[in-house]
Amino acid sequence: MAGTFVAVLFSLIGAFYYLRVVKLMYFDAPIDDSPIESEADMRILISANGLLVAALGIFPQFIMSRAYALLRSL
Repeated sequence: MAGTFVAVLFSLIGAFYYLRVVKLMYFDAPIDDSPIESEADMRILISANGLLVAALGIFPQFIMSRAYALLRSL
């Protein structure tokens, strides 16, 4: 019974912090209205990272076969 109470309490604390972030992002007025600017190399790096994550999500066989081969060699 005490474990259930602790789990519910921690869930409420976690929900408070996560919902606070959502409230700050979507409902509060921004502190700074200036546009976010980045250098070209940072945009290229973030784009390459996004494309790699998408490719590995769509075609996971490459990394899974490498991981399987590594586990078999152990």
